[in-house]
Amino acid sequence: MYDLSLLVEFGRPRAWYIDGPRREPVRLGDWVGDVNQGGGVNFFDVHFNPHAHGTHTESLGHVVRETRHAVDLGISPWLSARVVRIPAPKLLTLEALRASPAALFDYEALVLATQEGDLSQRDWRQTNPPAIEPAALAWLAEHGVRHLLVDLPSVDPEEDGGALAAHRAFWGLPLGSQSASEARYPGASITELIQVPTDCVEGRYKLNLSLAPMQGDAVPSRPILFPDGNV
Repeated sequence: MYDLSLLVEFGRPRAWYIDGPRREPVRLGDWVGDVNQGGGVNFFDVHFNPHAHGTHTESLGHVVRETRHAVDLGISPWLSARVVRIPAPKLLTLEALRASPAALFDYEALVLATQEGDLSQRDWRQTNPPAIEPAALAWLAEHGVRHLLVDLPSVDPEEDGGALAAHRAFWGLPLGSQSASEARYPGASITELIQVPTDCVEGRYKLNLSLAPMQGDAVPSRPILFPDGNV
């Protein structure tokens, strides 16, 4: 079993220019929800951003005007998945994917490991992380891949003028479209900021992609891989 999720840690920034998650005790008059400040119980508000602070799964709602919650995607409890390790120093291209096991298309979910080393401590902010060529994601979607998981903050560049061309390509949206009705693959999902353990070899797996039970175009998620055939 391989847990692909990154822990959401208070105070740890990961991406998109903002500071890390924080928690603050609730205050109601003289009462404070913090045992260390004299309260009878710990009772904290938590402030975090799903896109920036940990592993998260996105729905089409990320780029369209209409509300589309990730938890409403109806993702199957078990997905056929393939792990592909393919270095992406700057841009993961269609040519590179075509030459990899991703081209077998014997899976519903593709797990892309593009980085080396421990990503749990990495601060991606203002580092111009690698991205994925839109044509590569359009190619995957056209061949039936409906769930993409990647160890990057985003499939698109850190600065792209708001185009999000790779996101749109995977959902089958025309460039610049903000209308859900124009999406050819509205049930697809994109999971970002994962960590693929070094001992997780390339190949076929079963994937359980658990989403936090909350509304939002993106929500924290916990993808877990199991050896294929052992569940």
